[in-house]
Amino acid sequence: MNATAIVSTKAPAKPRRKRLSRQLLLTAHVLVSVGWNGVALGQLALAVTASVNGDIRHPAYELMHVFDRALNIPLALLTLATGILISLRTRWGLLHHWWVVTKLAITVFAVIFAAGFMRTLIVRAGDATADGEIHYSAPAVAIITGACLMNALFITATFLSTLKPWGRTRRGRQAGPRQRGPVPVSPAETAGESAPEPAGAPVPSPAATSRGGAHL
Repeated sequence: MNATAIVSTKAPAKPRRKRLSRQLLLTAHVLVSVGWNGVALGQLALAVTASVNGDIRHPAYELMHVFDRALNIPLALLTLATGILISLRTRWGLLHHWWVVTKLAITVFAVIFAAGFMRTLIVRAGDATADGEIHYSAPAVAIITGACLMNALFITATFLSTLKPWGRTRRGRQAGPRQRGPVPVSPAETAGESAPEPAGAPVPSPAATSRGGAHL
């Protein structure tokens, strides 16, 4: 009896640890995602400032470059990595729901766009304005447009995480529902399990056993 109580008390420890790890992973994902969005907002503000104020144009582009190297790239990679881990460790799955697939595609596109397009424009803008050049309009417009697109992608991903639209993908329907936590046991299965008899319980006679078997 005591052994049974000890086992039943210690059994939920593993699910609690798994739930805690998922919560910590989700918290990390939210932090890096919000941080990445904040960097994009900061770069948009700097791009607009650089386009309207020639006196601080070069420092603004240089600061955008600092943000890109120190924050944008690490936060982008961490957002992608934690998002994939969360999808694999929860009931949503990585490719089982359309909103998860769309959000993954948005994140991958944002990483490539930020590294391949925005970073190139920012570096060129900083080099072009290093000697005090203030007539730098066309690339400035491209930088502002790119920063606006980045923020639009983040807003769309946020709405997808909140609304979770469109249902399951074909792969998700084939996989079936994914259970969270232990598999529930039906009352019939519970009733069918043989409970341990207490010490000193009387042993039924063969006659009583045969009479009881008639009711099965």
